[in-house]
Amino acid sequence: MKKISKLLLFLGGSVLFAFEPNSTLLAETDKMASIDSIVDDMQKISYLAEKVKMNEPYQPYIVTVFQGPEMERIGVTNLKDALELVPGVDMATDNLDNKRAIFRGSNPSAYGQSRLFIDGVEVNDLFIDGYGMYLDMPIEMIKRIEVTRGPGSVSDGYNAYAGSIRVFTYAQNSFESEEDHDRIVIKGGSYEYRMGGFIKNYQKNDLSLHAQFYYQRDDKYLPAGPDALATGIYGPRNVSLARSGSAPLWMKNSMLQMTLRYKDTTFRAGYLYDKRGSAYGINGALPDPDDSMRMPQKYMEADYHPSMKKWQIHIKAGWKDSQFKSESHLLPAGFSTSSGVVYKDGFYGEHEAKLRRFYQTSYGSYRGWSNHSLSAGYYIDYTKTYKVITKTTDRRDGIGMVDYSRAAPFSDPDAYLRAKRLFVQDRYDYSDKLSLQAGVNIEKVTHMKVQYNPRLSLVYQADGYNIYKAIYSRSSRSPSWQELFTINNHARVGNLALEPERVDAFEAAYIHKMGTDSFLQVNIFYLRNDKQIDNNNAEHEYRNASDSKIYGMEVECKTPIGLDDALYMNYSYVYGKQNGDDPLANAAHHMAKGYYLHRLSGALDMALVGKYVGSKERMRGDPRSKLDSYATLDIAFGYHNGDDLKVRFGMQNLFDADVRYPSVAYNYMNDYPQEGRRVMITLLKGF
Repeated sequence: MKKISKLLLFLGGSVLFAFEPNSTLLAETDKMASIDSIVDDMQKISYLAEKVKMNEPYQPYIVTVFQGPEMERIGVTNLKDALELVPGVDMATDNLDNKRAIFRGSNPSAYGQSRLFIDGVEVNDLFIDGYGMYLDMPIEMIKRIEVTRGPGSVSDGYNAYAGSIRVFTYAQNSFESEEDHDRIVIKGGSYEYRMGGFIKNYQKNDLSLHAQFYYQRDDKYLPAGPDALATGIYGPRNVSLARSGSAPLWMKNSMLQMTLRYKDTTFRAGYLYDKRGSAYGINGALPDPDDSMRMPQKYMEADYHPSMKKWQIHIKAGWKDSQFKSESHLLPAGFSTSSGVVYKDGFYGEHEAKLRRFYQTSYGSYRGWSNHSLSAGYYIDYTKTYKVITKTTDRRDGIGMVDYSRAAPFSDPDAYLRAKRLFVQDRYDYSDKLSLQAGVNIEKVTHMKVQYNPRLSLVYQADGYNIYKAIYSRSSRSPSWQELFTINNHARVGNLALEPERVDAFEAAYIHKMGTDSFLQVNIFYLRNDKQIDNNNAEHEYRNASDSKIYGMEVECKTPIGLDDALYMNYSYVYGKQNGDDPLANAAHHMAKGYYLHRLSGALDMALVGKYVGSKERMRGDPRSKLDSYATLDIAFGYHNGDDLKVRFGMQNLFDADVRYPSVAYNYMNDYPQEGRRVMITLLKGF
C-alpha cells in the first residue's frame, strides 16, 4: 500500500513539476525526499483520523458522537438540545425542574442512572446525583459529545447504569498538532435570554493553559397548574387552596473551567454557579415568582499520566463540593394540617446542604502481551455532609420562623459514605477482524452489599464497511444522598435499607460504514432491571419498588448529500413491562429525530431539525390518561466566514407544539409544560 501511495503521489507530483518553470532545476533526490515527506504526513493524518474518528464503530459499545461545530450549524443551543437528538434518549424533570436524560425508558424517576463527564471529570452532583445544571451548557463551549447507551462503556472506576455522556470542551484537542482558535460568543433570545462567554488557549513549549467562561440568564415563566393540592393529597380541607399560574423557571447560570498541562501532568478545575426559580415547588405547591433554588458545584482534579515503555499510567486525585439550597414558599397561605395547625401566611422553608467528596484513583494499561491490551486499577472516595441548615415556619403554631437545623434537619448532618472499586479489563485481538473484551468492576459502598459488574463484548469486522457487535454488561446504581439521608420531610423520606439498582443488558449491533463520516447503525437490546428506586407511594419513602424488562431497537443513519448537504436521522423503539404485567410507565415507545443541513452558498447555510416523541403510559394507580405525543420542527440560518465570524438565527418549536414532561401521580395533573416557539440569535468571533 505504501508503494502504491508513493507511485500515485509521484505521478501527481510529476504533473505539478511539469507546469513549474524551474522544475528541471530540481534534483531527483529532492523530488523523492519531498514525496517521502508527503507520504509520511499522509500516513500520520490517516492514523490520526482513524484514532479520532474512524475507530468509533469498532468500540465495544453502542455510541453516538456529535461534533460541536456541526451542532452549532443546525441551531442547537445547549447540551440538552444535543442530547435530545440521540437515539433512545428522552428528557424528564421534577418539581424543581431538575432535568435528566432518560436512556431507553429506564426508571424515569431516578437521577443517577447516567453519568456526565466533562473533559474526563465526572460532574454528577453529590446530593441528588444529577447533572441538570450542566444541561444548559452553551453548545459553543463544546467541541465533541459522545453518548453511550447501555452500561458497557465505563470501566475506569465508574458504573454508568443506563448510559454515559462524555463532553469534550476545546481544552481537549483531538490530537497534539491541532490548534484550536480562541473565541468570543454572544447570544440572545426569547424569555429575555442573554449569554456571553469566551474561550482562551495559551501554549508555550510543554506548557499549555486553557480557560473558558460563560454567563447566561433568562426570565422564563411558564403556565402551570392546578398544583398538587387540587388532587386532595394534602386532605380535602386544602383542595380549595390549589393554584394555577406562572411557574418560575428563570435561571442564572455561569461556569469557569481551567485546564493546565505540563508534560505528563494535567490539572483541571471548574466552578459552576447555578440559581433558578423554584419551578413547580418542592412539595408540589406553586411557589412565588422570586422563590429560588441553588445548586452550585466546584471541583479540582490532578492527573499524572506518564507513558513508560508498554505502560500508560494514570494517577488521579481530586475533590468536589456540591450544594443544595432552597428558599421557597412551600405551602400556600391558609394551609392547615390534620393536627389543626393553620399557617396563616403559608409555610416557608430555607433548606441548605453542603457536601464534599475526596477521591483518588489509579489505573494503567499494558500492551506488551501479544494481542492483548490489559488495564486495571482502583477507585476510592469519601463523601461527607459538612453543613445542613433547616429553617421553616414554626410548626407548632404557624407563626414566625424557627431554626430546626439541630432539632429537625431535613438531611442527616452526620451522614457519610465510602466507596471502593476495583476494576480489570482485557481486550484480546484474536485476528485482524475479531476482537473480544472482558472485564469486571467490583464495588463496595457503605450500608450496601458488594456489587459485581461484569462486561463481555465481541466486535467482528467482516471488511472495511461492515461491523458486527455483541455485548453483555451488568451495572449497578447506588442510592443517592437524597434517597438515603433525607429526614423530617413528608415529601421525601430517605431509607438506609435501600439496595443498589441493578441492570443486565444484552445488546447486538450492525454498522455499515459508507465513508469516514457516513454510516448506518442498527442495534437491538434487552434490559433486565432489578430493585429500581422511587418514592411513588403514599408515604413518599424511597424504596426498591419495581423491576422491569425492556427491549427495543435503534436505527441511526448519517450521510452527505452531494458536496453541500448532510442528513442525519434516527428511530428508536422501546417496549417493556414492570412489576410483572404493568406497562412501562413514562417512556415513549416511539421516537424519531433528525436534521438536514443545506449550504445555500459559500458563506450561508440553513438547517431543519425535527423530533417526534410518542405517547407515554402512566404508572399503576395514576388515574390520568396517557401523556400525548408531540412533534417539533426547528429551523436555523447561518452566515460563517471561516472561523473568524459566525452569525446564526434559529427558531425552535416553529409550530408551537404542546411539549410536556410527565409528572407523577397526585402532583401536577396537567404535567410540566415546556417552552413553546422561541428564537435565538448567536454571534461568534474567532481569533
